[in-house]
Amino acid sequence: MIGELFVEGLRNLSRHKLRSLLTALGIIFGIASVMAMVSTGEGARRAILAEIDQLGTRNIIVNSLEPPAEQRTLKEDEVRVRRYGLTFRDLQQIRETVPVVSNTLAVHDEQRWVWFGSRRFAAKVRGVSTGYLETLNLEPALGRSLTDVDNEQRRRVCVVRARLLRDAGYVGDPLQLDLKVGDEYLQVVGVLDDVEIQSSNRAVLGIDQRAFEVYAPFDTVVHRFGLTSKPISQQSAELTRVELHQIVCEAASSEAVIDAARCIRTAIASLHDEQDYQIVVPLELLASMERTQRVFNIVLPIIAGISLLVGGIGILNIMLASITERTREIGIRRAIGATQADITAQFLIETVVLAAVGGVCGVALGTAGALVLERFTEWQPVITGWAIALSLGIACTTGVVFGLYPARRAARMRPIEALRHE
Repeated sequence: MIGELFVEGLRNLSRHKLRSLLTALGIIFGIASVMAMVSTGEGARRAILAEIDQLGTRNIIVNSLEPPAEQRTLKEDEVRVRRYGLTFRDLQQIRETVPVVSNTLAVHDEQRWVWFGSRRFAAKVRGVSTGYLETLNLEPALGRSLTDVDNEQRRRVCVVRARLLRDAGYVGDPLQLDLKVGDEYLQVVGVLDDVEIQSSNRAVLGIDQRAFEVYAPFDTVVHRFGLTSKPISQQSAELTRVELHQIVCEAASSEAVIDAARCIRTAIASLHDEQDYQIVVPLELLASMERTQRVFNIVLPIIAGISLLVGGIGILNIMLASITERTREIGIRRAIGATQADITAQFLIETVVLAAVGGVCGVALGTAGALVLERFTEWQPVITGWAIALSLGIACTTGVVFGLYPARRAARMRPIEALRHE
C-alpha cells in the first residue's frame, strides 16, 4: 500500500516537473545550508581539538616576550647587552611555590647557521630539557629522542626535522650525520616527521616559519653557545641576553590547570618590572574556541532554518493549489471507497517525496559546496554520515510538517461536493 502511494506520488510530481523543481528549491538550498553548516562545524571542531592536542591540555606555556621600546627599562649595560624575558629565578620560583605543577621544562634558543658543505640554512637551536619533545607530542620518526644522560653529560647531539635534511639535499643516513651548527658539530640522533603545526601554535611554541628547528640538550646549548647572542639575520651589533625563552609547566591534572596558571602568574609577576613574558594556557584557548563554536552553531542553524521555512511554505502553497486542481479526483477516490486516512496518506507521501528529493539534491549541493570551500579557503569541512542522515531527516520532517495541513484538508472534503467541482 505504501509502495503504491510512493509510486503514485512520484507520478503526480513528474507531471509538473518545473513546478515541482521550483517548489523544491527552498528545500534544496535549506538542506545545502545544513550540510555546509554541519560539515564546516565538524571540521572546525576537529581542527580545534588537533590544535589544542599539539600543545597539551595539561600544559601551561610561558614565553619570553620582547617588550616594546617605550616599555624597556634602561640598564647600565643597555648599550652593550639588552636583557629581557624569563630567568632561572622564574623557573626556581615556579618549582618552589606552585605545588600543583608536576613538571617544568626549560628552553633556551639560539639563532645559528646550519652548514651543509658550502650551503647554509638559518636555524633555531632549541636547548630543551629532557621530556620536552614527548610533552609536546614531538616523537622522532627515526632514531631516538633526547635523554637525561645527554643533558647531564652535555653531549653534542640533536634532533632535527626531516624538512631540513630534504631542503639541504642530504641523501645519506641521517643518524650518521654530524651537523655543523655555527662553529659546533652536533650528531643527529633523531629525525622528526614534517607534521604540520598550526600557525597559532607556532607562535605559542616559539617556532619560526623562516628557520629550521634543531633540538639539543639544554645544558649542551647553554654551555656551548652561552646565554648572550646576536641575531644572525640582522646587521645590528646589539646583543641580547635571554636566560630562558620558554618554560613549559605541566599540571598534575586537567582540573588543576586553571589554578596552576593563576599561581604561575602571581609567582612570575613579582619578579618582573615590565611585561616581558607571556603565559598561554591551551585549556583556556580550548574553552574560548568552544564558546566561539557555540555561537557559530547557533547562528548557522537559524540561517538554514529560514531557508527551510521558505521551502516549507512553498510546499504548503503548491500542495494547496494541487488539491484545488485535483478536487474531482479526490471525490472519485472517496466515491469508490477511499477513506480519509487514505487521502491523507496519499497527499502526505507526495509532500514527503518532494521534500526527500529536494533533500537528496541539497545534500549533493552542500557536499559540492563544502569541497569548493575547502579548495579556495583554509577551512577543511568534514562530511560525515550522520550529517547526511540529519539533513535528509530534516528534509523529510519539513515535508511532513508542511504537508500535513493540505493532506488533512483534502481528506475532509465531502465526496458529493468534490464530484460536482468543475
